[in-house]
Amino acid sequence: MDIKGTNVSNRGLAPFITGALVGGVAGAVLGTILSQHTMHLLSTFVGVVDRRLSETERERIRFELLLQ
Repeated sequence: MDIKGTNVSNRGLAPFITGALVGGVAGAVLGTILSQHTMHLLSTFVGVVDRRLSETERERIRFELLLQ
């Protein structure tokens, strides 16, 4: 029952299916458009996190730690 006391009918499954289809298509299109940028950002992040220190960088870090 709604606020006025009349029966509210069940709207069915069609609005849900329509919304799911529209959302799925929109998500696929947006994902396709942004995938190149996302992959570039992810590979840059992995490169920064996984990079190896050179010997001069290690020596500089050791020296700075020694000064502390």
